[in-house]
Amino acid sequence: MKCFLTLILAFSSAVLFAQPVVMSRIKADSLGLPKKQLSDYATRTGVMLETPFSVQARMKSAVQSALSLDRMTDLNLWCSIYLNAEGRVDYVLYEFMPVAGEGSMKPAPGADSLGRVLEAKLPAFLNEVISSRNAGSKSIYRTFSDVQAFPSGVKKDSTVFGLASALAAQDTLKVSKLHLSRSLLTEVPDVIYRFPNLQMLMLDDNDLKSASINMKRLPKLRHIDLSRNVLDSKEIRISKNTSLKWLNLQKNGMHDIPAAVQRCKSLQTLWLGYNPADHLSNKSFRKLKKLRDLNLYRADITVLPKGIKKLRNLEVLDLYYNKLESLPASIVNLKKLTHLAISHNQLKELPERIDKLASVHTLYAHHNRLSKLPPSIVNMQNLKILDLGFNWFTTFPSELTSFVRLSELDLSSNNFPEFPEQLLKIQNLGKLYLRGNPFLQKDSEDKYSRQLGQLKSRHIEVFY
Repeated sequence: MKCFLTLILAFSSAVLFAQPVVMSRIKADSLGLPKKQLSDYATRTGVMLETPFSVQARMKSAVQSALSLDRMTDLNLWCSIYLNAEGRVDYVLYEFMPVAGEGSMKPAPGADSLGRVLEAKLPAFLNEVISSRNAGSKSIYRTFSDVQAFPSGVKKDSTVFGLASALAAQDTLKVSKLHLSRSLLTEVPDVIYRFPNLQMLMLDDNDLKSASINMKRLPKLRHIDLSRNVLDSKEIRISKNTSLKWLNLQKNGMHDIPAAVQRCKSLQTLWLGYNPADHLSNKSFRKLKKLRDLNLYRADITVLPKGIKKLRNLEVLDLYYNKLESLPASIVNLKKLTHLAISHNQLKELPERIDKLASVHTLYAHHNRLSKLPPSIVNMQNLKILDLGFNWFTTFPSELTSFVRLSELDLSSNNFPEFPEQLLKIQNLGKLYLRGNPFLQKDSEDKYSRQLGQLKSRHIEVFY
């Protein structure tokens, strides 16, 4: 009881004096760590967020300072870091593990004494562990004491790794790739302009809150990675150009497609996944005439603007894990689309004139609320892969029997009460997925031996 009261007092003191609490996970579990304090830090997805490199590096530095060690040679240290809405540390729950690995059941020798030192000294160094990646909401990160940065140096294929190597490089005309990933950058360094023949620039996993790139000084730059930073749509400035082909802006804080993107006249690939892109409008898609690949994976989209139709050369559209209840009718104007991924949404129906997407050969629509297909879908004769798993079908959609090029069909986890006989009419199938339907019971192989036999005799691989 005394220990428990001590624990409560420690947490209360942390709130009053903003002093981070550092405690072993074993101790916290054994004393019944007040779950209310920690439950507020749960993420919207229910899982821990991907830890920014800046947090990993700063945490490692704090641990080394607290323990007065240059490196952890005999032990590994895992920490769960609970950050408040300001991005500062409230709690650290740590685990010492033997070098054999986290899964080892052997006690880590020396862990108790190191733990006492860590609990006493680490709080003083945690002021440097700050993350603006999820500012405005509490978050949880998982760190390892031995995080390694990218290698430094110049490789034979004219690739430079690291800021120091970029500054020291001699023959800058030969350099075509510059990796400044995980370099703890807060702004784009001018050193990038030392390499006029640069074709690829990697700036991912830094702490960039703004990014300005003068493309006139990098006329051959085709590929930029700005993912895993803290960028807002308005804080990206890329000068007008016709060279940039590929731009990765995933895992930032963008609510819309940046205006800077529209100045990239030849852009073909744009990845915006894992951004809170909830302010998309018809204007968002202007001037992206050559875009072929648009990734909006897990972007909190509730409504896809009809302006999507402006992307006339789009071939791949990824809308996985959003909150869409419908698709705009204008989407069928994307005549060059070949891959359409709309899985993990809340769609109850597909566009009535989906047949206008005549070039689509791969359609992923699993994990929605579909219970029927539009009649016009029978004209999509280029379909080769169709995934309708985890939907609300109770009767077999007869439209599927019209496809002659369909090689892979997934109907898993729907609500078919009996084996859908019309399946046998589909020609040229190579793979068929039926798992998770009500008609599949322990006696399925005997009960449906005729149907399964026919499918297997046609060399169709059946998963049930």
